[in-house]
Order: sequence, then C-alpha cells, then structure tokens
Amino acid sequence: MTIRALNEFDSRAQGSGGALDWRAKLVSQRGAVVATEMKNNSCKLARWTVQSILSKSDVMKIGFVSRVNPRSNDKHVILGVIGWKPRDFANQMNLSLSNGWGIVRTIADMCLKHQGGDGKFVLLKDPNKSILRLYDVPAGSLDEEEEEEDDEDGEDGEENDE
Repeated sequence: MTIRALNEFDSRAQGSGGALDWRAKLVSQRGAVVATEMKNNSCKLARWTVQSILSKSDVMKIGFVSRVNPRSNDKHVILGVIGWKPRDFANQMNLSLSNGWGIVRTIADMCLKHQGGDGKFVLLKDPNKSILRLYDVPAGSLDEEEEEEDDEDGEDGEENDE
C-alpha cells in the first residue's frame, strides 16, 4: 500500500483554481473534490500513481489534510482518506503508462547522444511546445553556491588558525 497526503488550499484565497471547501464537500461531493484535485494537482497525482504502480502496491490511499486554523501551520486534521487501485486511478486520470516510458526512453536517448558523458547538463521542456532540450553547461558555471559555501568555510578556517 502507498499512502500520500494532499494539503487543502484555502478555497477563498486568490489563485485557488476553483478549489472546493473540503470540510463542506468531501463527504457529500467526494467525486467533485477528487476531480478538482486531479485538475489542480495532476502532476503530483500522476507521479504518486506511477510510483504506486512501480512499487507494485495493491492500493493507493490519499489523505485529505487541512489546517485546523488557516493562519496556523503547525496543527492539522485529516478530513478523509480515499483509496484506489493504482491502475484504476491511472485510467481515471487518463494517464498513459506507455507514454511515460516513452518519455524516459527519449531522455535516455538524448543523454546517450552526448559524447564524453561527463559534465553537467540542464534538461528543459519548452513551455509552449512539446520539445525537450538538453544543454551542455560549461564547467564551473553552476558552482556559484558551492564556491560561496567553500569561501565562507575557508575564511572561518583561516580566522581560527591565526
């Protein structure tokens, strides 16, 4: 079994994407709540579903969690739990597993085409087209954070040695 939790988004907040009030609707309109979450969190639910299938889980359960008070982030309550068979849920989401393996194959082929293999790369999806691009990043260009941390550690070490 795999167990996951969705956190309620304040349905009155700007940018809620038409989220329903789980406290009022989860019992009476469970299907509408699930459909809205499939629309607003499709990537997360697809990832969880594929993880459940790959782990050969018989059941995937999703808990619906809400804050006790919207302004307090340390106290939560579980409003309900719904379970599905992962493959049934994938069908309900129109999730194509063969398409997912096709994407993995495409990325693997892109990586294998690069000669040398060593180095750093950035994989980007074009936001307006269904195109993946793999960029070879020059050596040292993504090391700024690591260098800053190293510099700070080095300066502290020098001060302690003197």
